[in-house]
Amino acid sequence: MVFALVALSGLIAIAVLLGGGRGLDDIGAGGLDLRSGPGGPPGPGGADGPGQETEEMRQDDIRQMLEARNRRRIARGETVRDVEDELRELLDEAAGPRHDEEAIAEARAVVEARNARRRRRGEPEGDVEREIAELLDRIGDG
Repeated sequence: MVFALVALSGLIAIAVLLGGGRGLDDIGAGGLDLRSGPGGPPGPGGADGPGQETEEMRQDDIRQMLEARNRRRIARGETVRDVEDELRELLDEAAGPRHDEEAIAEARAVVEARNARRRRRGEPEGDVEREIAELLDRIGDG
């Protein structure tokens, strides 16, 4: 009797496995199911899919985070910073590394010394401005 029950259970399990492959996919389906609407579920980047975030949306997100930071500062009794100024600073930093005048002067001195060595060896000199930019880029990466 036990063997018959085990055999019958095995046959039912095989039938369910082969015939009801989408059974678990339909659990929870209904009016609020994102997969049932046109176009399927939104991707991780939002309704337009990943990577479709506009610059305006990005700035708005950053602004909201800065405002939340200011609320935490107020709660701790610290000074509040201007959100728009902070946003401008962050966007300027994201645009690329800015180098101060001292770093630019040092890079210029290095490049000019390099060109002087090239002149003494009889080699052609390099483009000073291009080499300064390359050197500052390397400094910014390191």
